[in-house]
Amino acid sequence: MYFGSVKFFKHLICTVVIGWFVIATFLAVFFGIKYGLEAKKNKELTVAASADVSQETEENPTEENGKQSLEDYYLLMAADGYTADDIINFISTTEGETAAKFAEAYIEANKEKFADMFKTETAYTGQGSTAIEYTELYPDLYADPPAEFTESEKTVYLTFDDGPSENTLMILDILEKYDIKATFFMSGGESEYTKEIMKKVADAGHTIGIHSISHEYEVIYESVESFLEDMNNTYTCIYEATGVRPQIMRFAGGSINNYNRLVYPQIIAEVTRRGFVYYDWNVSGEDATTHATWTSIYNNVLNGIESNSTDRAIVLLHDSGDKYTTVTTVEDIIIALLDDGYTFAPLDNTVKPITFSYVD
Repeated sequence: MYFGSVKFFKHLICTVVIGWFVIATFLAVFFGIKYGLEAKKNKELTVAASADVSQETEENPTEENGKQSLEDYYLLMAADGYTADDIINFISTTEGETAAKFAEAYIEANKEKFADMFKTETAYTGQGSTAIEYTELYPDLYADPPAEFTESEKTVYLTFDDGPSENTLMILDILEKYDIKATFFMSGGESEYTKEIMKKVADAGHTIGIHSISHEYEVIYESVESFLEDMNNTYTCIYEATGVRPQIMRFAGGSINNYNRLVYPQIIAEVTRRGFVYYDWNVSGEDATTHATWTSIYNNVLNGIESNSTDRAIVLLHDSGDKYTTVTTVEDIIIALLDDGYTFAPLDNTVKPITFSYVD
């Protein structure tokens, strides 16, 4: 009898083994082809993505990548009426002296090629130049540019954005306790009370800079004209409240942000042309977030300063009405930094700026 015999079980075992071998081979071939194709596809996508990034970087006018980026600067700003000197100054401010020297050589070598863009080599006067209309707006919106910038070692510049408010007054008391001067980038205010607070800030010897009276990013950065309108309104509000003509400023959201990508070269150049010095930051308490706590603000500032590649820090904090947590943290930050041997100073237009570079 075959079924149930030893021979039957031998054949059954052989059949099962061969069957499993065939199935395993089939699965290996199938998935090998599938994932091989997917890997090839992913590799192609990665190469394509890299090419896109490379192309975006080349098209990015603030990356230091040689001739292409300089030509972007040159064409964009020259077409808007800026002189060669304006362009070089702008690149020097945003990208550094090395890039500016390279730009100067490039511009000089290509002047004839784009000669029709330059009608004059003089600064904007409104007459006999290529000045576009917004350069003639707000004739009082000017500052005295510094002769040179200075740097101080192991120095912390505390800066507060979006005031004035009740929190500003409490911060003033803390600063007075430790005989520290700071910088307040004011958004201004129409009420007599907010004007009184601004006056107290100025009278206490702190620096007041321009921020934004509206803080409506979509409106401010819609065009150069709309930006200048907001800047002038803030400037006027500060001057009327304090008698001080601000010499420095901080862009709402920083000098380069998601809202001003289309206009930041022009607005930075125009602010600089008018003599103002603008400041971003290299340390942030990140106190503008809704989940900010005493611990997070304290650690963000102390860790940010400790890990900083430079020996000076421009610290971003806020003194608007909803930032009481910041107030509770300021004194502890000051104590810790004094213990670490840091000194504090206010910004003025002679302090070398810390500014952003564009990264896509």
